Amino acid sequence: MMEEPAPFSQFEGEKVISLETYRRNGQPVRTPVWFLKEDGTLYVHTDDSTGKVKRIRRNPRVRVAPSHFRGKPKADYIEAQAGLQTNSGTLEKYRSRIYKKYGFQGTITRFLQRFSRSKANDIIIIIHL
Repeated sequence: MMEEPAPFSQFEGEKVISLETYRRNGQPVRTPVWFLKEDGTLYVHTDDSTGKVKRIRRNPRVRVAPSHFRGKPKADYIEAQAGLQTNSGTLEKYRSRIYKKYGFQGTITRFLQRFSRSKANDIIIIIHL
């Protein structure tokens, strides 16, 4: 009997995913993002003013694929659903885990975010099959 692969197993060891969201007219928009894979779910930290968050609010259907740093997919996209989480406990838990995954690069990014003049709020995108 063949065992079914774990959800998002193709993302093991990857640093970046291409997140495809959809405009009102159905046109796809692909964005390379840092992510964390945990318990068969993908987590992405961003802020609530980004286009991807606005598109997910309208349409939770997304597609994801492992990608190169600039967003070129390394494999086929798979269909998924995305949700948005603003709970402070969830935000801190996953934001810190995501940046820890990226080591020194994550530390520098978090440091620079402190000086951002943006009034946007942090948000976690939760992606599941």
